[in-house]
Amino acid sequence: MHKLAESRLLAGFIYGDSRNQEYIYLPGSELDAASPILVYEKEDSRRDVTMEEALDIIEKRSLKPAVHPVLGKNTFH
Repeated sequence: MHKLAESRLLAGFIYGDSRNQEYIYLPGSELDAASPILVYEKEDSRRDVTMEEALDIIEKRSLKPAVHPVLGKNTFH
């Protein structure tokens, strides 16, 4: 699961849960970074997380590919 989620995040997919208002995504500015930093949003807060942290959150929270209320389906338009 980690490899699939990682490759999707790197391709611009957004993982989330609209009911709990939480999302994880890779900003376009981090696309070719050696150690990309992702954004984890939960309700009205936002924080940076490493790829490993993001994958752990996705697994523990059972997040699925989602549509972000502002960004849409993916972060690379």
